[in-house]
Amino acid sequence: MGTHISRVPMKFIFGKPVDEPFDRENEIKQLVEMMNRRQPVAIIGVRRIGKTSVILKSLKIIETPKVYLSVEDFIEGKSFDLVSFLSLYSSLLITNTLNYVDPKRKISQIVKQKGKELLDKLRELIGYVKLSFNINLVEVEVFLNSVKRGGVKESIPQVLELPERLAEEFGLNTIVVAIDEFQYLKLASQNYPGIFHLLRSKWQFHNKVSYVISGSSVGLLEKIFYDKKEPFYQFFFPIYVKQFDKNTSFNFLKQGFRDEGKDYEDNALLLAIEELDGIPAWLNYFGLKSLQCNEVTSECAKKVIEDITFNDPIVRGIIQEEYNKLGKNARIILKYLAEKGGKGDLKGLELSRASINEGLKSLLGSGYIVKEERGKYAIIDPVIVKVLKSSTQII
Repeated sequence: MGTHISRVPMKFIFGKPVDEPFDRENEIKQLVEMMNRRQPVAIIGVRRIGKTSVILKSLKIIETPKVYLSVEDFIEGKSFDLVSFLSLYSSLLITNTLNYVDPKRKISQIVKQKGKELLDKLRELIGYVKLSFNINLVEVEVFLNSVKRGGVKESIPQVLELPERLAEEFGLNTIVVAIDEFQYLKLASQNYPGIFHLLRSKWQFHNKVSYVISGSSVGLLEKIFYDKKEPFYQFFFPIYVKQFDKNTSFNFLKQGFRDEGKDYEDNALLLAIEELDGIPAWLNYFGLKSLQCNEVTSECAKKVIEDITFNDPIVRGIIQEEYNKLGKNARIILKYLAEKGGKGDLKGLELSRASINEGLKSLLGSGYIVKEERGKYAIIDPVIVKVLKSSTQII
């Protein structure tokens, strides 16, 4: 049976993923097909491109227990809270599986809490499964005991077996596990070396689980499954989510303003497309801010774009936060390219060759820049270019 995706009236939304993304039918259809055949998949794309929305829509379509987590939620400084991640992972797996096999008894989720509350929820869940279905979830019990003793490391393999075990116990064909910003799991290797080797050793033998990963750090994520030295080499099927082309961007804005009941001029939309370059998050933000105009004219579009790139505290805050997370050399290179209009070579940059190489490796791996030709690089996000170029405070 084919994947049918009906059109839902558009509303401009900024700052959070949606489960009805615009013009991603091909990516969604492909992902659903891969999930149904239990082919491990990597969804790849730069920031603000709509990867998570593609995953959420696909999960909405597929009729099977599914779990979605973002690794980024468990980063604490430069470390990773693996105990909370595994606790929520186990909790969601059990809760969503039970709600699927026994929908009359709706079991609530705990998705925001950490620590003791989440561990108590896990204990309740395994007790319920044992009492109602006569299934002993030894995997989770081992994990809980390990947390109590302070020795989590030995229990990680058991937790990783949980989705396959649940599928077998409840007679399910597939359970879907989607992990967003997967590359950040590498941070867990500081305290738990070999975490990717362990994941691969378990996942490759799971016949009833479909694994989906995604990430914005394009270079780092590609290295995970393209590098022969990496444990996940040739494991994932890649699906790339790309920027809208000009025609798609125009149709996106046109459809959005029509569904919002707002009159617009074609030239105003073309101006926005030229400045925002097909990145859905910025097009959404432009759409939202343009609703304040009586009509979306070229004058309105110019004012909104100027506000977004020069005055908007939300946009500046987003760029500043991302910029601050980069290393010193990466920041210097990014600012230098922005001041050159977003692209060019690095001649005249007062950094050593080693520092330049380190900074470029970071920016390429994180998905902020692309290499256009030998010695020349370009910043992908035009708003980053404009904000960094105009700001004297972001240094």
